[in-house]
Amino acid sequence: MRGCAVWVAVCGVLLSGAAMGQEAKPVPAYEQVMTKAAESYLAKREAAIAKITTREQAEAWRDQTKALLLKLLGGLPENAGPLNAQVVGSTQKDGYRIERIIYDSLPGYHVTANLYLPTTGSGKYPAVIYHEGHGPGGKAGAFQLGGNLARNGIALLAYDPLGAGERLQARNPETGKSWAGPDEHSQAEIPIELVGDSVARYMVWDAMRGIDYLATRPDIDAANIGSYGCSGGGTLSAYLTALDTRVKAGAVACYLTTYDALLKSIGPQDGEQVIPDFIKDGLDFADLVEMTAPRAYAQISTTEDMFPFVGAKATNEEAERIYSLYGAGDSLKFFTGPGRHGQVQPEMPQLVQFFEHWLAGKDGPAPEIVKIDRPAPEEIQCTSTGQVTTALPGRTIYEINRERAKALMPKKVDVISKADLAKLTERLKTEIPAVTGMRPSEPVAAPTVVKTEQRDGYKLETLVFHSRWGMDLPAALAIPDKPGHKPAVLATSDRAIETVAAAGSAVDAAAKEGRVVLAMTPLPWPQSTDPARPTMGTMLPWTSRAFLVGQTFVGMRSEDMVAATDWLAAQKDVDAKAIEAWADGPSGVALLHAAVMEPRIHSVKLARTLVSYQSVLEANPHRGVTETVVPGVLLQYDLDDLLIALAPRTVTVVNPVDAEGTAVSPERFAAMMRRVEAADKALKMGGRVRVLEAGR
Repeated sequence: MRGCAVWVAVCGVLLSGAAMGQEAKPVPAYEQVMTKAAESYLAKREAAIAKITTREQAEAWRDQTKALLLKLLGGLPENAGPLNAQVVGSTQKDGYRIERIIYDSLPGYHVTANLYLPTTGSGKYPAVIYHEGHGPGGKAGAFQLGGNLARNGIALLAYDPLGAGERLQARNPETGKSWAGPDEHSQAEIPIELVGDSVARYMVWDAMRGIDYLATRPDIDAANIGSYGCSGGGTLSAYLTALDTRVKAGAVACYLTTYDALLKSIGPQDGEQVIPDFIKDGLDFADLVEMTAPRAYAQISTTEDMFPFVGAKATNEEAERIYSLYGAGDSLKFFTGPGRHGQVQPEMPQLVQFFEHWLAGKDGPAPEIVKIDRPAPEEIQCTSTGQVTTALPGRTIYEINRERAKALMPKKVDVISKADLAKLTERLKTEIPAVTGMRPSEPVAAPTVVKTEQRDGYKLETLVFHSRWGMDLPAALAIPDKPGHKPAVLATSDRAIETVAAAGSAVDAAAKEGRVVLAMTPLPWPQSTDPARPTMGTMLPWTSRAFLVGQTFVGMRSEDMVAATDWLAAQKDVDAKAIEAWADGPSGVALLHAAVMEPRIHSVKLARTLVSYQSVLEANPHRGVTETVVPGVLLQYDLDDLLIALAPRTVTVVNPVDAEGTAVSPERFAAMMRRVEAADKALKMGGRVRVLEAGR
């Protein structure tokens, strides 16, 4: 087929280079669109909270939201196994000592920690579990608070969170550093999301197992446990305090705000802080505080924090009202002061005083905070090499997730008859909207024509395509001069649109062959200007906004592809029975979904598209898959199911890639897609799916 040959020859330049129609402005911008999507959910929650006027209602809300949070996390791990805890060394300091500890969070999944233990006084010591934020040092950041608490009779257990300190999970063996840079927890979140879980379930479990360890020690008072963290550590302290009633007093710094304020400012941040459907299912930051009531809670916020202070105040005000219904107003504290994110040193005396009161039963003025010298590396390092993955036999979070995925994912069913094919197709038409957030098809406004030019054999219109999500997307329409109905092409790409008049471009070639071509840029537009992350590109903050409200890039882009197909089919120049679709990069995954939902797409051509979600589970590390992630998708289907469901329609795949960004050869593709080949053979449709390498 000549059209296929032309497409393959120019796929390397399809929709690349400088954007066409750059003057088009998003109305509204992507952030505003997602904020608007969140507003109805937040308003519904606000109305529900306003109706809570008794303790009984508050308790019911607390229990309901706690159960919901656990569900969204994917529950907590089971069968934890023995702690296998060991003290590998200790260093004496002035009034306390630092013990170096290793314990198992899960079998073979090791946690490195330091215990700051008082050496004055007698009896059991209260203890605080300390969660470090997103810095690379992990537990090393605890020395100031740990030393001061220990000098005041309260122990502190500081552990390395996943991906920090001695617990790098995506470690490059050649450099000894992380493939993902500072985003290890976000890197881990992506494959974990595919099976419907959040990386937070494991991060919280690490902390819970830390409390388990403290409970085994005769010198620790397990009835008086506190929790503290700042920034990303504040996130973990908020989760732990909400979910584990063994925490008698929790403190959270530089994290709590409201989603109304956060979405209008910096937006959602890191992997464990973005729990899919959190806003959609009716949760906000204040729920994390209110799940704790009536236990003691301290919220610490700085006035210039990137987590908006106006939201922090609103969360505290709401929590104060709920705590008052328990008669526990004195249990809730709000420590504030000037400063940017993480600058909470002025509030440290109040924090220590808070823990002294609630954990040690000591009342009095806030203690003096003394300067503690940073410990030498050998005083806090727990492993011989500085990394659990090189010093100890065990498992990474990726191996643990693969084991869980194997247990959770449904068994693949072979398609060997037309009845099987029909059953698969109908199932996918239900499951695709459920997991991607894709909404039923409906008409969109006709594209706006910006300018028209006559070219050799066709008319070229520069357009603005109006996305169903309220964004204006650059587009171009090529209409051949010859009269009558013509076959059509819908072309989308993750790259900006190249000038369609350029010699040899895909649109130019197809139009000269007599096909109507609608080329469009997928949302969001304008594209993200977020700094590129080592393995995840620029889109993580924007995909996070979508996840919180139950949406995905895949679902939103698929909606636009279906709407564009619907518009194309209605044009007087187009043969509605001869519409094919092309896509490049991450847009190819969206096109596969759209084609299953839209039967008028009679054939599909993909370039440089992810070959399977399974490859994301297996990648070490994954690269460039952020835009294609669909939380929970592997509990329903993988991309091979979509390829089967498109039968008898043809699919051409050029230069497919795996989750590591490595090109997949035709031979490897065939091995990975054995179910597709077997189904086509059983249905007598062999050769329906073709895999090509550019230049072959």
